[in-house]
Amino acid sequence: MNDKMRIAGYLLLCLFIFVGCKEERRVITPIVPGGDRIILLEEFTGKGCSNCPKGSREIENLLSLYGENLVVVSIHAGFFANPTFFDIGTYDLRTDEGEALFDYLGPNSGYPAGVVNRISFNGELQLTASAWAGFIGNEIEKQPDVEFQIEKNFDSANGQVDAKIKGRAKNAISGDIRISIMLIENDIVDAQDDVDAGGIIEDYKHKHVLRGMLTKFDGETFTDQLSVGESFELSFSGMILPEWNSSNMDIVAFISNLISEDGSFTVLQAGQLHLTD
Repeated sequence: MNDKMRIAGYLLLCLFIFVGCKEERRVITPIVPGGDRIILLEEFTGKGCSNCPKGSREIENLLSLYGENLVVVSIHAGFFANPTFFDIGTYDLRTDEGEALFDYLGPNSGYPAGVVNRISFNGELQLTASAWAGFIGNEIEKQPDVEFQIEKNFDSANGQVDAKIKGRAKNAISGDIRISIMLIENDIVDAQDDVDAGGIIEDYKHKHVLRGMLTKFDGETFTDQLSVGESFELSFSGMILPEWNSSNMDIVAFISNLISEDGSFTVLQAGQLHLTD
């Protein structure tokens, strides 16, 4: 082979590598699930985590894909959310409930991490962002054991939130059946480390941020069994702090079942309602 042929072959190889490695644009095609299952994704994140914005972008992709059949709560907790180690931005987005959930749904092996319906997959609760879509897709086609709706009353003058959950069982259920109610806020503008942006973004918009709960962090037990068609009604109240933007807030509720025999605490159904609509 002469030099000209070698050079031509080298150039062809380089072109092949360049074209083959070129990142393709991701096309999001909305999915219509077969049932009315609503999946809960609890994401653990922190302002000091430079890889966490990748998880946030994946969440927006998943919401485009699944719409109202997916509920997301982003929990700032653990090492990368601690201002002692990462003095970034203005706000401390941690909560007592979030720190408790970080341990309750642990162990954590890296950020960003997400828990899908509090189900253990291959022995792990906290999954990497690349695994979320597959497990959500598996869960979303299952029919829920319960159904419910959220009713609310918000007094903007004093910040009180009253939430009422009205539901019924679609199948017979036994165990430690619990209700959890969270308050989340969207579009909190504060700094975030982002490796893809080359460092700190000062005006990053934090979404789905856990602000507090109207129940205990691990839920409130309301019964140990439900028969087919049995209805339930639960009420809880809490307060919105003045520094929170109530117009950007949502109520997230979900029913879970703790089975003492195997230690699982699967989310049976989730729901979400905007606070000020």
